[in-house]
Amino acid sequence: MGKRWAVAGLAGMATLASATELRFVAEPLPPYSYEIEGRPAGPLVDVMQAACLRLGWRCSVEVLPWRRALRMGQAGEVEGVFAVVTPPTTRPKFHVSPPVIDARYLLFARGASTLNFDGDNRSLAGRVIGVYGPSGAQDALTALIHEVPGARAEIETDNRTVLRKLAAGRYGEEGLALANEAVAQQLIREDALTGLRPAGEVKSFGYAYGLNKQRVDAATAATFAKALLELCRSGRTAELLKPYGLSASACVR
Repeated sequence: MGKRWAVAGLAGMATLASATELRFVAEPLPPYSYEIEGRPAGPLVDVMQAACLRLGWRCSVEVLPWRRALRMGQAGEVEGVFAVVTPPTTRPKFHVSPPVIDARYLLFARGASTLNFDGDNRSLAGRVIGVYGPSGAQDALTALIHEVPGARAEIETDNRTVLRKLAAGRYGEEGLALANEAVAQQLIREDALTGLRPAGEVKSFGYAYGLNKQRVDAATAATFAKALLELCRSGRTAELLKPYGLSASACVR
């Protein structure tokens, strides 16, 4: 179980009542969110903390397995959850913030595969494609292979399993994986996986925060969104992301 750590805002900086408190849960999704010696870390944590500090709010975050984190967020057991993919598709229970980090979903193939995906989903016919779910990646893959003859998604419990199975040929010689580019690259390095290569982009998107509509009213969600936009426009978001080698999303609503 992850540990919850709080960040307190500075006195006098609050735009809402100083007692405003948001409890977030986040998935372990290196390099975006993770734990170091039991403490939440990563760029999504850093940006959230900076926004709460700017508002003078008390905010906390606990890193938990994604299925549990999402269930807690949807059930209103906490105020917020991340990472949420934007533009949102199936997140009706959340106020979704502006995106803060740009990312991409890529297809990955074994080295012997000749596939170079150019957006034509007919090239995926008959292939098994591993993906982590439930997740935005699973949503993207479901849309991608809809009505593609013989294409089948293999849903796994985490990205590491997806990439290990692909490397081992468990999805077949022409099998594929769909994963976040930065996440996959980090896992390939950590696990010293060989014989895998990017095979083409499926979707560009942004990572954002979701605030439960039962626990957070629209005005509070708008105030949090405004703080994120101000951080972006001031250059602070890009500064926070620079050590991680990640790009900030455009500063628009």
